[in-house]
Amino acid sequence: MRVNEFLNLVAQETRAALPIRFRKFHAWKRYTLIQLFYARRSIHYEVWVRGGNVHALEIGLHCEADAATNRAVLEKLDAHLFEIKHALGDHIEAEQWTKSWTRVHELMPYQHLDDATARACAKKLARMIETLQPLVGNPFLSKKQT
Repeated sequence: MRVNEFLNLVAQETRAALPIRFRKFHAWKRYTLIQLFYARRSIHYEVWVRGGNVHALEIGLHCEADAATNRAVLEKLDAHLFEIKHALGDHIEAEQWTKSWTRVHELMPYQHLDDATARACAKKLARMIETLQPLVGNPFLSKKQT
C-alpha cells in the first residue's frame, strides 16, 4: 500500500473509532505524515511513517504553537502523566522535543503498510485522542487563539 493510501485509511479508521464528539477533526497530509486537528493546526495529532532503517509509525500529539502555549500544554499533560500512561501504556513519552515544540508520542514498529497496520495505528491514535483531548481541549485549542 502506498503511504498516501495508508494515511487516508488511518484518518478514516480513526474517525470511525472515535466517540461522536471527537469525530469532527480536520486532516492535513504531507508526504509521509498526516495531522489531525480541531481548532488549531499548530496543536495536532500526528502519524508519521518513518521508513528506512526505523520502520516505525510515530503516533502522537504535537504542540507546535508559540513557546508559552506549548509549555502550558506540556505542563498540563505532565501533571496527568500517571493517568495518561495508565490509559495509553508506559511507552508513552511526554517531552520538550525541540527548543519550541513539545510532544506526547509513541513509536509503533511495522512490517508493512497494509489494512491491518492502518487499523492498529488508528486504534492507538483514537485512544490517544480520547485520553488527551479532554486535557488540552480548553483553553489551548479555542478558536480565539488561532
